Amino acid sequence: MGISNRVTNENSNCEMRKEKRLCYIQPCDSNILKTIKIPKGKTCQPTFQLSKAEKFVFSGCSSTQSYKPTFCGICLDKRCCIPNKSKMITIQFDCPNEGSFKWKMLWITSCVCQRNCREPGDIFSELKIL
Repeated sequence: MGISNRVTNENSNCEMRKEKRLCYIQPCDSNILKTIKIPKGKTCQPTFQLSKAEKFVFSGCSSTQSYKPTFCGICLDKRCCIPNKSKMITIQFDCPNEGSFKWKMLWITSCVCQRNCREPGDIFSELKIL
């Protein structure tokens, strides 16, 4: 899980504002990708979910609910799958002996597989270290 920063003017006053939100594009465990089943006759599985819902952990605090997020999948050819549609949800976290807090989170609803990727299968290949 990471934090996404963006500047937007999507508000009633059309003012530029900075927003931070949690994002969880793909699990870090590369073994999970090996479990994705691609349908017979197809070369891609655009999305996948974990087998069971899990609580999110952020800064030592756990989400009050369990979630089953949608992740972008993989292709057998040279395409890569990236988020296509998403929405914002609010996650409540409880901290041991420290109360609770809420964070907005990017929630992927669909992904698209495209040929415009530098390293097939690596959804982070476009990222640059500043």
